[in-house]
Amino acid sequence: MATNINLFTDKEATNWFKACIALNVTKEGLTNFLEKELQKVHSVVGTSCGKCCIEKLIKCPTLKYCKKTKGNNCIFHKSQQPQHCQICDKVKQNIVTLHRYGGPSWRNTHAENWAHDYWEIGKCFLPLDGYSSVSSVQESDFNGVISIMLNCLHFQTCLSSACISPPPPDDACLLEKVRQIGRVVRHTSDCKVTDADLQEYFQTLSTLLVDPNCLQHDPSSTIACARLRDLQNDRLSIKELGDLLKEAYRTLVLAKEAGERFSLEAERTLEQVTKAGERRLKSATHAGQQRLKIKTKVGESTYLRTSH
Repeated sequence: MATNINLFTDKEATNWFKACIALNVTKEGLTNFLEKELQKVHSVVGTSCGKCCIEKLIKCPTLKYCKKTKGNNCIFHKSQQPQHCQICDKVKQNIVTLHRYGGPSWRNTHAENWAHDYWEIGKCFLPLDGYSSVSSVQESDFNGVISIMLNCLHFQTCLSSACISPPPPDDACLLEKVRQIGRVVRHTSDCKVTDADLQEYFQTLSTLLVDPNCLQHDPSSTIACARLRDLQNDRLSIKELGDLLKEAYRTLVLAKEAGERFSLEAERTLEQVTKAGERRLKSATHAGQQRLKIKTKVGESTYLRTSH
């Protein structure tokens, strides 16, 4: 049974909430694709020794990482001093080469796990801070997933020119447009989206999910695209909406843990509406169950009357 998503009296506030859910749906649709491609990246950069932590591999001082205390000790290198490792240095340089801007997010990654965990390589292409404790693609957020696709040059080989031409950081680039949607939704001051903007969001996100090179043939992407259409047209089932509400709230919690800055209004509204929405869905589910019981009893009574 489909349910209406008008959780606000204000239409534009409902649109904003739909946009939040659309970001989560899109992120889920990209997860399988991202995992497969990061495994390829993992094989390309080579195998590390498995013993060096990232502090050992970063020289001191390094801009954005090293900061001296009063005792002239570096905060970043407080536990480990830089040491040369030919094997790991080669992997590190390969990561730098693959980064579009030559500035991997070293603070996010655990280099001692590079040898066996492709995700620790992927984390080098995330935003600079806030993702150190994120242990998988699934745990990452929309901004993280899109950032990897933008920052890692490998994705130029598996996305069509429609997604990466003109190349980032050009605002006309589809991936940049997708990232900008996330920024606008997260950092809103009034938690409102116009009908025209919402339709543009759906169109842009769907265009990415049906990219002909790989995503068009990815089952998760196909499912996500269908869910976007259902969300756009209020055709989601009660169960689907309930799952998406939980995911939206989980995204908020994880984003806060990762240091992601939502606007205060967006944070407050998303937290309130997910909880209110869950209450409404429980009520709707209970009402549906009651109607089913009544119909069942009526059916049983009819059967008993006609069988005697």
